[in-house]
Amino acid sequence: MTELRTLVDLVYNSDEQYNGETFIREYIDKKFRDTSFHEFRGLCDSIAVWIQAHFTEKTHIALVGVTSREYLAAWFGVQCSCNVSVPLDTNNNPENIADELARSDSKMVFLDEKHVKDIPLFKERCPQIEYYVHLHKPTEGMLYLGDMISENEGKTPTGSVTEDELAAILFTSGTTGVSKGVMLAHANLIDNTTCTPEDDYHGMKLMTVLPIHHVFCFTIDILHSLWNGVTVCVNDNLFHIQKNLKVFEPDYCTFVPMIASTILGRMQLAAKKPLITKKLVAHEVFGKKFKGIFAGGAYLNPEIITGFKEFGIDISQGYGMTECSPRICTGIMNSPHPDSVGKIVRGCEVKIVDGEIWVRSPSVMKGYYKNPEETANTLTEDGWLKTGDLGHKDDDGYLYITGRKKNLIILSNGENVSPEEIENKFATFRPIKEMVVYEDGQLITAMIYPDPDYKSKDIQTEIRKKVEEVNDTVRSEMRIVNIVFRDHEFVKTASRKIIRARINE
Repeated sequence: MTELRTLVDLVYNSDEQYNGETFIREYIDKKFRDTSFHEFRGLCDSIAVWIQAHFTEKTHIALVGVTSREYLAAWFGVQCSCNVSVPLDTNNNPENIADELARSDSKMVFLDEKHVKDIPLFKERCPQIEYYVHLHKPTEGMLYLGDMISENEGKTPTGSVTEDELAAILFTSGTTGVSKGVMLAHANLIDNTTCTPEDDYHGMKLMTVLPIHHVFCFTIDILHSLWNGVTVCVNDNLFHIQKNLKVFEPDYCTFVPMIASTILGRMQLAAKKPLITKKLVAHEVFGKKFKGIFAGGAYLNPEIITGFKEFGIDISQGYGMTECSPRICTGIMNSPHPDSVGKIVRGCEVKIVDGEIWVRSPSVMKGYYKNPEETANTLTEDGWLKTGDLGHKDDDGYLYITGRKKNLIILSNGENVSPEEIENKFATFRPIKEMVVYEDGQLITAMIYPDPDYKSKDIQTEIRKKVEEVNDTVRSEMRIVNIVFRDHEFVKTASRKIIRARINE
């Protein structure tokens, strides 16, 4: 087994170690489709050979689609060809996808059926793209991934990459302004994959539910599974999570807090029915073999952790950002500090500068693609990444988040208010589906989307009463003065984060 330095090593080593064991499990047309680690390497090699035959220089190759065997084979096929993967948000609008294709200098695109209709736009805005490849079926005017694989079956790509070379460009979710292309080297992603060496998940099953272009999903669900010999069960739709939990019976899942909160709320409602125990509800939703949930991507209220524990399910919170590949902290099951965002991972330094969390580790990005100004604003000359998050750490290596620096509300009296700190106090309050706190005319205002599934004679009165209760427990400057109710959800990123710049849409 070769030393693990690059993503190519990761693919090949997983084949050597786990070979015929199942890497990817899908449920298609009521049948399982399994792909072994060995079969996966073969797919990657075949795709890599085709790419190397058509590009002689280092090339950026984009992918737009949902998680599937084909998508993952294309992603790693790009790696095995010694080129750069550019995964884009499939739920982004075509204009934004075209913009990111152009800004990333991508010369080839793998895509699924959803985006075939957008190809004329892509061709108009991105004349540098030489090939469009359909991931799943032969389509007129396009190449087909299946043909690439069959034409090059059994062949092996040539060449090699070093750990310091660029592996991927991943665009930030863009909650404020234009997205930025985060440049991650092989060394960044390998370090983040292996920064918890005590892990032992070999033979377990994970159900992946988050967007595959999102680095939290990609590193924790895919790279970590390749390293540990884990079977990745593909959830085909966010609306099918509970159905697919029964189909796959996984050992664990990764969720963003919004998904975790929604499932907990449904479980709590189910547990109110006569003769139904919480243990029975948990088994009905997650199965009897389920071991726990790892959460990341946003703050997880400790009350959600407590809520799941009442059903006998552990949920742990981690913390990171795309610019750090992403893990800064890893979630700890049965954590002694449930109000933290986990324990700082091996090899990562953390310091607090004027209340802001700064990190330095081998996982920190090379910079933003063709954006030296933003790179200089985010990375110091000696390698510290300014996270933009406010918080503190304790002597045991646990980190605590209090809010985002850019969201901080500065009142005329000089007081600073973190809107997230207020919002988190309502995280498990069922009548509220979504909530954003902001400043309006120097007054703390809450815009609220009530839960349409919550049964109430007067939901707005219930919410106002809860706001009054919270106001009685916080500092005067944190009290909510105005409430604005809305009748539809907030605009969100693919990872289900509310885009604060667009709360009035």
